[in-house]
Amino acid sequence: MAGVSACPTRPQSFDSKVGQAFSPVNPAEANQMPDHENSLKPARDAGSSAKAAALQEFRRYPEKILRLGTAEWRYRVLGTASPALLAVPGGELVNDLGFEFALAISDTHRVVYPAYPRVSSIEELADGLCAVLDAEKIEQAAILGASFGGSVAQVCVRRHPDRIERLILSNTGVPMAHLVRGRKIANAVLSSIPWPVLRGLLSKSIIKLLGAPASELPFWREYTKELFTTELTKADVMANLRIQLDYHQRYRFQPADLAAWPGKVFVIESDNDIFNAERRKALRDTYPQAPVHTFHGAGHAPAFSRAAEYLEVLGRFLSDAAGEPAR
Repeated sequence: MAGVSACPTRPQSFDSKVGQAFSPVNPAEANQMPDHENSLKPARDAGSSAKAAALQEFRRYPEKILRLGTAEWRYRVLGTASPALLAVPGGELVNDLGFEFALAISDTHRVVYPAYPRVSSIEELADGLCAVLDAEKIEQAAILGASFGGSVAQVCVRRHPDRIERLILSNTGVPMAHLVRGRKIANAVLSSIPWPVLRGLLSKSIIKLLGAPASELPFWREYTKELFTTELTKADVMANLRIQLDYHQRYRFQPADLAAWPGKVFVIESDNDIFNAERRKALRDTYPQAPVHTFHGAGHAPAFSRAAEYLEVLGRFLSDAAGEPAR
């Protein structure tokens, strides 16, 4: 669940493309796992100390490993309550950016939180998610996809409608042909930037989109430093950007796609998201029967910037038998 580049020397259009690519809730280098227990030490600031303690608590849940061909899926499972919630990451690719959200909602749900391995297509990601459900003996789950995770979730429900009982699309969009050219240009530019510079831009982007208060900035600076030095490589980042480009090139969603699917859809948006008004409308038009909750001034990541409200809104949808966020 993460961000837009805050680099002031770049034009706004460039920043927007970086932000949409790396908006949030992925994979680590498969053969080099860091010492998570000690890698992020509590900062002196109280806000950062609390975050570091929560992350340490979250990372006590061990990563499980599922190998599918050459891909290695790493995921965590929190809680034992029914129903299951598949919380998929965004462009950050890892399975711990949303650690506080996962801890909080695991009181009422069995949370399956995967990281994305480096693959070549969004279909491999969607199919891999169902393989993780198989490994956990989960027949059906609600799926929560924010930002790029929403793209994966929309492909997943179309490929495996029998495995998904509720679809929550948070601060995300549908594929749009007119975005292809800009993404091709952005990918070419990003691929030319040396990794030490690019990871600095991406760190700023994530921190900006999280909307974190000043008291938490020391924590998030350390978190993103770890993310882009021990978890992700430039190859991981560029592979995911190619998948995002391919998504806009090959897919076109229609309201009738899920006409025979008995599940429920819920849309969460923000009125000042990097997903602009046109893209938010396109998402709503694709799911005209879905209830929509609009956050005001919450940015791209209301799960972070408005955490308590986000949990309340999502909890109402997940707990209501009719799939309506009761008020």
